[in-house]
Amino acid sequence: MTLPKINVLDSHMAYREAGDPGSPAALFLHGNPTSSYIWRHIIADVAGVAHCLAPDLIGFGQSGKPDIDYRFCDHVRYLDAFVDAMGITSVYLVAQDWGTALAFELAARRPDLVKGLAFMEFIRPMANWDDFHQKPEARKAFQNFRTPGLGEKLIMEGNVFVEKVLPASVMRTLTDEEMSIYREPFPTPQSRKPTWRLPNELPIAGEPADVWAVLENAHRALQQSTYPKTLFVGTPGALVSPDFGRSFSRTLQNCRLVELGSGAHYLQEDHPREIASGVVEMIVGAGGSSAPSVGVAVTYCVPCGYERRARDFAVELRKQLSVEAKLVPGKGGVFRVTMGERVLAARSKIHFPSTGELIEAVRTALPDSEAAWIPAGATVTCPG
Repeated sequence: MTLPKINVLDSHMAYREAGDPGSPAALFLHGNPTSSYIWRHIIADVAGVAHCLAPDLIGFGQSGKPDIDYRFCDHVRYLDAFVDAMGITSVYLVAQDWGTALAFELAARRPDLVKGLAFMEFIRPMANWDDFHQKPEARKAFQNFRTPGLGEKLIMEGNVFVEKVLPASVMRTLTDEEMSIYREPFPTPQSRKPTWRLPNELPIAGEPADVWAVLENAHRALQQSTYPKTLFVGTPGALVSPDFGRSFSRTLQNCRLVELGSGAHYLQEDHPREIASGVVEMIVGAGGSSAPSVGVAVTYCVPCGYERRARDFAVELRKQLSVEAKLVPGKGGVFRVTMGERVLAARSKIHFPSTGELIEAVRTALPDSEAAWIPAGATVTCPG
């Protein structure tokens, strides 16, 4: 798939686009060594409420590879040019890995641009190497990546970031097709320079000093900001453990924490539906969605593990009917879809309605339908 491209500075940046251009803009920022491809499933689900734009960072994916150092400040310049070239004047940011560093920097420098932030596995100034990663062997590997001569051999000659770091940081096994797409931008040692540079830009123990200073200021601005935020964490995580995520989210204003379950670093590959649902909730909750609300709610039993069913239903309802559903945590085995005070469908002892059945129940009950309302307290059951 060849992506559209737009000229930026002395090169071009490729990007994925989905959703109505008249909807609020959502900008999806990837990290190292991935591309906009990592957001493919997520933007498909978010497109119902936002105009989704996912660029390939300069030097990555199908974007150009100008003769630059690929330092963090270079990515800032090219992303800034992309934002301006695309005519983005307000935006929800969705970011992972180095994408979060770019998002934090952009939000600190251009606060009027940002309407909300969803982020995961984020970059931050770290006092020492013990703060860097959950696994000691990963810390050692990244210290090697920053060792002159050895880092170039491992990453530029051996392509270790694509061949080893990426698949080892996804809980499921990436398919041959997926790996082929991730390999494609980096066929030669010189083409891998962007993937080598970024580990050397990580702000650890005060170095590099300029990156440390920029991100220290950006995190200070993040703590002072009041726009809505959603932090996704996986278990055990890589840069961000669930425990660290909980404590960090408490230092921010208006921040919701979403624990995804089993996950390492590239959470988009393991939990795309859950991440999409959380992003949509943030946008809708901030008043950014143009999709109608007709009072549909899904109440689900948290201890029973029904949250994923509820989120999947909400995503499909938005995609198929352009209707928003409010998620209401509950207990006691409940799984119930309502519109106002009327029950449209519910779990019974003998049947758990499928997502398709739930969608049809809402479709039938929409105000422009001639179908009769289902009386409150009734239960929809289907054959089988």
